[in-house]
Amino acid sequence: MGRAQGIREDSGRLDAVNAVDDIRRLYRAFDTTVLQQFEPNTQFTLLNDLMPLSRSVRIEQSRYDYARTGGRGWAHTSMSGQIGAALDARTYTFDGTMVPIHDSGFKFTWRDPIFNSPSALQSQADAQRGSVEDVQRKYVDYMWDGFRDAAGNYVQFDGLTWKGFRADERVAQVTLNVNMATSTDRKAMRAEAIRLRDVLKLGNYQYGQQTWYASSEIVSNWEQYYSDNFQSRTVLQELLTLTGIAAIKEDAKLQGNEILIVPLQAGVVAPIVGQAIGTVADPRPFYNSDYIWRTWGAMGLMVKTDINGHYSVVHATGEATS
Repeated sequence: MGRAQGIREDSGRLDAVNAVDDIRRLYRAFDTTVLQQFEPNTQFTLLNDLMPLSRSVRIEQSRYDYARTGGRGWAHTSMSGQIGAALDARTYTFDGTMVPIHDSGFKFTWRDPIFNSPSALQSQADAQRGSVEDVQRKYVDYMWDGFRDAAGNYVQFDGLTWKGFRADERVAQVTLNVNMATSTDRKAMRAEAIRLRDVLKLGNYQYGQQTWYASSEIVSNWEQYYSDNFQSRTVLQELLTLTGIAAIKEDAKLQGNEILIVPLQAGVVAPIVGQAIGTVADPRPFYNSDYIWRTWGAMGLMVKTDINGHYSVVHATGEATS
């Protein structure tokens, strides 16, 4: 490498011999906004609501069980109190859920020029962020569509399966009689919302405050005014006045005429976490080993029913056109 005459040997200089394939890569600044710019900001709505409710298990525990009981027992009334105690042996059944591993990863080749760039740390951070979101999306898919093998069949582990909110036997599957995504009949939509609320409240004796998750099409349609006579509140605001409906939120996993109802604070739905999502680096046994990171988590989902088959979660969909 040639040096210009007249420059002191102890002055600062850059010896950049064979450092990168193209010296211009050292001076580039990359805009990373586009990585997130066109992704829905509601893709983790339900996940973000459920994670504070998560329950921890040890990583070696691949299933989580809970007991179900029912019946009110009995009692009697007397003046003497000497006619014997009212004894009733409760009946219990058990259910549970599996705790599978969800993983992804990213890598850089050992001679990747990006490591000679001032933005190398940013590039790794971007890759790690994307890897975490990939695992989060995989877990969201697991929540909604269940655990399937490569052939598309539901995986059975130790007698347990999870078919997702859209198909599992632990979730009440309801057909909507009104297309909430396109209807302009406000009163019909309100009446249908009352019917849907009562599936849990009256039909399944689940009195917890309900959080509704709806598709973007439904949320958009519910922004129309409830009354044509005067511009008052919207259909969405009208539905929030119904007893028992605490919130209505948009979730990108829901499509078209599709709604999920969850009583978040009732203790009947919770992620079961053996390992929170995190990223670890693979060992590099040789000087020319690639830089590899793996992002993983161990997470299942518990959805409870009672001993009599009453539901706590409702998934509603339909193709009605009214």
